[in-house]
Amino acid sequence: MLRSSLVILLFLVLTTPANLFANDDLTVLEKVVAANALTQPELQNYLVTVETSRIEEMMSSMTAGMPEDVKPPKPPVIVKFWQRNGEGLIFAKKENLTPYAEKMVNRLSANLAIELYEMILPADQADARQALIKNAKLKSSEVSLAEQLIQRLEITFNKPTDLNGAFYVSGMRLPQKQINALTFDIDTRTNTVNEMSLTVEGGLQLSVEIRYRAVTGGHIPERFQITSPDGKVEDIFEATLAEVDNFVLPTSMLRTINRPELQETLEVFFKDYQLNQPIPEDIQTRLKVR
Repeated sequence: MLRSSLVILLFLVLTTPANLFANDDLTVLEKVVAANALTQPELQNYLVTVETSRIEEMMSSMTAGMPEDVKPPKPPVIVKFWQRNGEGLIFAKKENLTPYAEKMVNRLSANLAIELYEMILPADQADARQALIKNAKLKSSEVSLAEQLIQRLEITFNKPTDLNGAFYVSGMRLPQKQINALTFDIDTRTNTVNEMSLTVEGGLQLSVEIRYRAVTGGHIPERFQITSPDGKVEDIFEATLAEVDNFVLPTSMLRTINRPELQETLEVFFKDYQLNQPIPEDIQTRLKVR
């Protein structure tokens, strides 16, 4: 009898809402952000060529009906620049792009201007997250699963709220407006978000399950799966990771969107990485004029 009582007491302690004895803040989430910053700390910047058949498809669509003698001979070369603790860029190497080619590059940028470990909880949005929870109720609880201790943070807003990218980037194709609630399940051993869910005004519910790969200093997400309870939404964003000059980087990304209003597949390849090089003058100029 005593042993049974102790087991029940232990279960209650592990699952009791932590906000009964702890401050209601986003500390557990910001630990995830801090852990992300330690991932592959020696990687300071990279420049990489981006290839995708979507560029040619978009150009064909945009130039349909144009005389052959005025169509561009080939799609522009797209380049992505990333730097730690700084702004990144996605641009076409060719100068003086035609308006339709520039529009195409801008449309692609939203899908490519994503760092895997910055898709959830962007580091530069910490102040925005703190401001948003001033109008929300937070509830924290812990559950022990095998050797994992999962901390769940539930954020319930007092009224439907616009997140404006504070908790996840727009490139994830998740709703940002009229959010009623957010839930994060965090593995406290690795400081990674294993699952996130959200509820939108009107009843839409979505869950995001995340799978990681261990690397120097932490973990990189390599697969995001977005689903709805009714099965109408099933998106998958998956990166193929490989070692490049002693760093683990994506060599390709495949995104499949399967929703009632949109079915789309985008595959992107990353080639010819240049790592930890002095920032070229043309990129410095582009960063200054942004």
